Amino acid sequence: MNKGMNTYTLVADAGSTKSTWCLATLQGKTKLFQTAGINPVTQDETTISDIITKELVPQLTKHVNIEDIRLNIHYYGAGCIPTLCEKMQVLLTSIFSNSTVTVGSDLLGAARAVCGHEPGIVCILGTGANSCYYDGTDITLHTSPLGYILGDEGSGAYLGKRLVSDLFKGLMSEEIYQEFIKKYDLTEAELIRKVYREPGANFYLASFTPFLAEHRRHKEIHQLIISCFNDFFNRNINGYGAQGGTVNFVGSIALHFRDELAEVAKAHDYTIGRIVQSPIELMTRYHTEPFVASE
Repeated sequence: MNKGMNTYTLVADAGSTKSTWCLATLQGKTKLFQTAGINPVTQDETTISDIITKELVPQLTKHVNIEDIRLNIHYYGAGCIPTLCEKMQVLLTSIFSNSTVTVGSDLLGAARAVCGHEPGIVCILGTGANSCYYDGTDITLHTSPLGYILGDEGSGAYLGKRLVSDLFKGLMSEEIYQEFIKKYDLTEAELIRKVYREPGANFYLASFTPFLAEHRRHKEIHQLIISCFNDFFNRNINGYGAQGGTVNFVGSIALHFRDELAEVAKAHDYTIGRIVQSPIELMTRYHTEPFVASE
């Protein structure tokens, strides 16, 4: 690597449906890019390579000549379990020859975004859910989320599943049921088909969360949301043994239901710390400048 090259930092927040990349200069200037989602569990190396070379590289080359710069790449992504991190590292290094590459999970990226170099509990609450205890450098405790069928308590998919289940089992008032049918015009047969016979059932179930947000002040809906977040704390967070501490969140569900989260956290003797919808800019800050804990 040529020591005279200018150095840039490239940080990735790669999800299964979309990936966000941030290019940062040593002077602190940043530029965001988006590509298709990347997940080494569900995609082969050719597919991932095509996304990076055909979608990311053309965007980068509008701003820098990647052959003439040094890249410090910090890739955080869905599906980056330890056994696949090395494969992603090798793949990225083969595409960006003038680079150093580190690869970690999306949960580690979230932890470094919201906690920086300080310890704390970190959670992802979006379509899916995840959580960990972070010691300021790495994840030291982790409860498996188990996915939307076996777990993912508190996630968009979990909230949506509880909503449609309660509605079609007659566990909610006729008023709420009619409001739901008016908005979605959904039959039981169609619901079963979409959940059990079509792909993306977790995203489909999560698509009902706007209804919960619109009716959050209705007693039944409020109780449902609180119940789902109680499940999240009971089955994921309390096991870290850090009651009295702060819980930080990344994801759209956490952001849009922050009041309900705060209510449940208080009941479990926690306080809410940071809540951010997208962590990419804070992830980039972690790698390019000192973390300011008070922000």
